[in-house]
Amino acid sequence: MTVSRWHWPAVLSAAGFSAFSAVHLIDEFVWGAPSEFHLTGPATEMLALAYMVAVIGLTVAASHRSPTGYLGLAIGGSLIAIADVSKHGIEMLAAGSWRSGLTSEFLAIGLTLFALLTAITSFRAWRTASRDR
Repeated sequence: MTVSRWHWPAVLSAAGFSAFSAVHLIDEFVWGAPSEFHLTGPATEMLALAYMVAVIGLTVAASHRSPTGYLGLAIGGSLIAIADVSKHGIEMLAAGSWRSGLTSEFLAIGLTLFALLTAITSFRAWRTASRDR
């Protein structure tokens, strides 16, 4: 089986995606995002745990050249990029500083960019892996 030239970019971008996901989740909790969705503390913590397990699990699967891991990261990265732009894009463009200013903006933009990069590279790696099977 040929190793796709997209394998390492997919895995490395997924690692960045995981890192920004974790820190951005903390920023969301600090600024009360769970209450916007009427979630309790325990429910929010379980959802955050499930999300992180899924992202890290897919990253591990992709690191072993699993087409399922690549496809899961491509779908997850696409959905998170769309969701983050939809939720935070308008908020950041509003007048005044957003949340804690540059730190919160850096985390939201970093998450969106790594999610998008993960989606693209993982999709390309998935196509190569699927063709080789």
